[in-house]
Amino acid sequence: MKKYFILGLSVLALITTSCGSDDDGYVATDDGEPDPIIPLTFETNLSDMGVYGGLLSDLTPAEDVHLFELNSKLFTDYAHKQRLLRLPEGEAMQYNGSSNLPDFPDNTLISKTFYYYEDESNTSSNKIIIETRVLIKTEGTWKIGNYKWNEDQTDAIYTDNSSQVSISYLNAEGITQDITYQIPANDDCITCHHIYEEKVPIGPKLRNMNFNPQNGEINMNQLQFFINEGLLEGLSDVSEVTVLPDWEDEANFDIFERGRGYIDINCAHCHLPGGYVPTGFLLDFRLETDFETTGIYSHRGQIESRVQSTVPTYLMPQIGRSLVHDEAVVMLLEYLEAIED
Repeated sequence: MKKYFILGLSVLALITTSCGSDDDGYVATDDGEPDPIIPLTFETNLSDMGVYGGLLSDLTPAEDVHLFELNSKLFTDYAHKQRLLRLPEGEAMQYNGSSNLPDFPDNTLISKTFYYYEDESNTSSNKIIIETRVLIKTEGTWKIGNYKWNEDQTDAIYTDNSSQVSISYLNAEGITQDITYQIPANDDCITCHHIYEEKVPIGPKLRNMNFNPQNGEINMNQLQFFINEGLLEGLSDVSEVTVLPDWEDEANFDIFERGRGYIDINCAHCHLPGGYVPTGFLLDFRLETDFETTGIYSHRGQIESRVQSTVPTYLMPQIGRSLVHDEAVVMLLEYLEAIED
């Protein structure tokens, strides 16, 4: 009788063990119901967030973390940005019929790391890494955290506070550039990552990622790569998604497309319904908005002056810029003149 009792316990142990090791990450409780996966939280050190593998300053993504690029990018005082995405195991982004943000599963992590090269003419020179901004989605809600890198570039520490970092580097022409880089406070993040009462990502809209980035990892259409890798579901043909015009690409986009593309990625996260702007500036600069209703034409004078300003209370965008984006201003002035014709 003892033998049968022991055998029964062994079988029960095997069943319990197999239930607790499913690929979906659930653990069986005593009543057989699965417990949900523990939501992600912000650790004190970036090195404990599982974003990078190996030496942290190499910025090598961990095995389950994916690099992604944007067709047209937000300007932040000429800083480079590395964008990374980590989805929970076995989960994928879901196409919802829109060219905007896909539906991200809970426990998604998105990060953006800001850095300069010590010598911008030599991308093998040392990086000056400043901050890593992290968004995590838990229980259907996005949360935002920021990590400031230490001077030794060995780790980054979570902070809710704003700070200034003095940066000195050589630009592509070999001229020394001195910048006082502003790291935003956590409370400042809602200025951009905000639609009505909801915090949202800005960059990874499907239309922003619908192109061939040629970044070494993805040498094909980026959305198709996501589909092939099982990272994006519900989309069978990437041509169903619109494309955000690259404001620098004169060969494939005209001045009207380039102007709208730049304004979309640099301004529309505030200037849209539900955006975080004061009354009187409730414009709609989104790419999909008909030009006649954007307010761009009627506010073209303010756009022209604000993009060339460095006055903190007047410049556009309000967060993340202290310098004038000279190359973009040339294009924008051409665009603002063209819409008057």
